[in-house]
Amino acid sequence: MGNEEDDFFLNISESEQLRFDVFDALKSTSVDPREQRIVWPDGARLSIEDAARRIHAESGGHVEMVQAHVVHWLETGYEPEGLDDQQMEKFERLIGEWIDPYENLH
Repeated sequence: MGNEEDDFFLNISESEQLRFDVFDALKSTSVDPREQRIVWPDGARLSIEDAARRIHAESGGHVEMVQAHVVHWLETGYEPEGLDDQQMEKFERLIGEWIDPYENLH
């Protein structure tokens, strides 16, 4: 029968798998926190909702769950490069303001 590693992967919940899919879809994007947009390599500048719909169209995951994972990625998964401490504080504040309305939804 399967080993423990196989059992682990078989037991990944749908939400966790979707989180992996969302983070993977967002890995080549950047963020414009002032304009509250996720910037895709093709130049699309999408809101959280629009990014969730775009990922949903490819992953098939429940769109509200995708949106929750996009918010989580903004909060913990995206790290801008080249910012000094003061710029990073401002970036984190802007991200916090952007995602605040979503925090109590899930």
